[in-house]
Amino acid sequence: MKNKLLKILKRVAYPLVGLGLIYLVLQKVDSNEIWTALKTANYGWVLLAALAGLTSHFVRAVRWKMLIEPLGYASRVRTGFYAVMVGYAVNYATPRFGEVVRCALKSNTDNVPVDKLVGTVFIERVFDLIVTAIITLIAVFIQYDVIGNFIAEQFQENGGGSSIKLIILGGLAACGIVGILIYNRLRKRELKNPLLRKIVDLITGLIEGAKSILKLERPLLFIAYTLVIWLMYFMVSYLIFFALDSTSHLGIDAALTTLIVATIAVIIPAPGGLGSFHYFVPLGLLLYGINIQDGTNYAIISHASQMLMILVIGGISAILVRFEKKKLNPNGAS
Repeated sequence: MKNKLLKILKRVAYPLVGLGLIYLVLQKVDSNEIWTALKTANYGWVLLAALAGLTSHFVRAVRWKMLIEPLGYASRVRTGFYAVMVGYAVNYATPRFGEVVRCALKSNTDNVPVDKLVGTVFIERVFDLIVTAIITLIAVFIQYDVIGNFIAEQFQENGGGSSIKLIILGGLAACGIVGILIYNRLRKRELKNPLLRKIVDLITGLIEGAKSILKLERPLLFIAYTLVIWLMYFMVSYLIFFALDSTSHLGIDAALTTLIVATIAVIIPAPGGLGSFHYFVPLGLLLYGINIQDGTNYAIISHASQMLMILVIGGISAILVRFEKKKLNPNGAS
């Protein structure tokens, strides 16, 4: 009863988080300006960004096949793609539940046990988390002038940005070293605190998941697919810049920062990044002199185009999955 109540509360709380963030966003901007941006946007660039996003999802399905086949099960790319797209569409209704649906659909179309598929998705997420961390570190190091100066301005340290930059770099390095030392010490102890135990187990699982990639028959190909996926994510952020006059001058550095902020925003438990994306992405664009209004216009067009693409292709995929199930079990229930 308690677990069921918690699940219901989560399903109610997640949309409320998104709606709350959208409310905060709308308090800061002029809705007339948003409509003007929507009417004057260059949708050729928006379409290209949607195609880049779709490509990333297809490559994810190809990469997923690489994780499934070593388990001894045949896997098809198209059914994996259908499952991925339906899963993403479901995430707009219930965050994180899309991964469960994705595994269930793949199990029904390819006769792969769900528990095995859950393990492969966990490995996927581990590797994506590692890539996110690497991209974030790269972005901080190549743009620490921009980030340091912005933070210095926030603290009204005009001209004192260099010390702030050193503090940022030193703080990141110190956190990394201290974190490693604490983890190594805790994992060797028998922890009674359940929260600490979960954190240590999670980190251990991430490390083991990363190691499992090296055991694949073609680990370099897996890494190559991962790079293509993230390149397409980057292209989504970059191409949408050109859809609006206010952001068309932004470059690769701004797109990299936007990618990181958008990734973190989507991790927040709001349905498909609804609200969290619109709240945090404009804050990231402040680093490059884009005001909240123009940043919000960008976030709305970027998020809406990807959401529309996922819902349309996800809906079509849900229909196609039913045909795949009928092919697998022509005499069974669909």
